[in-house]
Amino acid sequence: MIALRRNHFLALAALYASAMVYMSLVLGPTGFHYVPMDFGDAWEKFLSVRFVSHGSNERPDWIANMLMPAPLTFLINSTFGLGIVTGRRTTGIVVTLVTGVLFVLAIKYAQIFFPPRTVTLNYITAQLIGVVLGVVAFQFSHTKLYPRLLGLFEDGDGLTIVLGAYSAFLVAYYLMPFDITLSIGDLAARALELFGILFSLPGEGHGATYQLLLVVADMLTAIPLGMYLAVVGRQRTTRRLIWRAIGVVLLIFFAQIFVLGSEPFLVSLFYRSAGAIIGVLAIQRIKGKDLRKRHYYFSRYVPTAIPIYLLLVMFVSGVLSSQWWTLDEATNALEPRQFLPFWNFYIVSKAHAAQSLVVTSMIYAPIGVMVWLRRGFWSSGTTFSASLAFALSLTMELARMMKPGLRPDFSDPVIAAIAAGIAFKALPFLWRMFEREAARSGTLDSYIAMQQKAGEPASA
Repeated sequence: MIALRRNHFLALAALYASAMVYMSLVLGPTGFHYVPMDFGDAWEKFLSVRFVSHGSNERPDWIANMLMPAPLTFLINSTFGLGIVTGRRTTGIVVTLVTGVLFVLAIKYAQIFFPPRTVTLNYITAQLIGVVLGVVAFQFSHTKLYPRLLGLFEDGDGLTIVLGAYSAFLVAYYLMPFDITLSIGDLAARALELFGILFSLPGEGHGATYQLLLVVADMLTAIPLGMYLAVVGRQRTTRRLIWRAIGVVLLIFFAQIFVLGSEPFLVSLFYRSAGAIIGVLAIQRIKGKDLRKRHYYFSRYVPTAIPIYLLLVMFVSGVLSSQWWTLDEATNALEPRQFLPFWNFYIVSKAHAAQSLVVTSMIYAPIGVMVWLRRGFWSSGTTFSASLAFALSLTMELARMMKPGLRPDFSDPVIAAIAAGIAFKALPFLWRMFEREAARSGTLDSYIAMQQKAGEPASA
């Protein structure tokens, strides 16, 4: 397991704090817009901030503001509160809370110099709650969760940790923007929304091929969820695991019904269940198998997969149409603020920005996978994978710039490079985990079979 020291957490906290400053001050509806003001006048304006009445449509933004500082205070608490001594832990909590509160207030004060940003007690309260949530998350993970995960890892069960973390992320992704119905009015508004959502398909308004790709992609994202259910239920029969996978998908769908802004397509019950079932069967399939050299088998298909992959990327990016702008038309349509990193993420809802981040990562992570399959275990290729992904994504964005009706996002190449690099770096460790799972499950099945043959009760 990777060991992170205090200086690592401190560096991560500084990096995240810089990102918060950038998102809070630099990004804006009109781009970077600093207006000089007397500090005393700004302070008086800051002290006059009040609560503002918000409707349900403002709640997702409030929730996003609440969640924003939580990772920062988690990292700060990790820096100051790594010890198990009660006094040190208390000191870490106090220092973290004070640092987080002062940082949030400083950003909100600075936002007064960057109109048209609005500073209200609503969002100050949301971020202060997020400060506390980060500390609570650290204390829970440090005292309860981390020791359990460490025990699983030392027991050779790292796959449960990885698939469990992915499954938790996937459920959170499905339930974005976490805007739960809290009143009769919310329920009524949600009921009206559902009539137009339940019987529609993902990607409504696009072509049938594009919609099919969305369905396939959503199905693929559910495969690791089924794998997780299979590895935590090793003693269960395949039939019981399949029914459990269907039940989990049904629960997620039911929860989505009560989340404003989410899209519980009725058809998703079928393709997500199919993906989860494929995950269950995949784990059952590898039981007792020797996977040490199986990845070489898949590497033979990479040359065939490359042109298919490139065509899919071009299709999803929307650059296969015949209409093109001239260079002058394309440059005239560009706005300077579009070159601000992640500006396109700011002008959409927080849920849409998160979905865009995930989709871009999914599109370009396969580059890291294909490079690893060709190069094998422990070879160098992280930089090469990231460079390929960056170049391909940049090419797609430049092509989108030349297409009428499409908006290029020059932050995507950075996201693509990170996704491909992480995929290449993580795959050797992930493959080893699947190897251990195959050996572990095979041994467990053999042991149970021998007990049953001897007439003894099977125990695991």
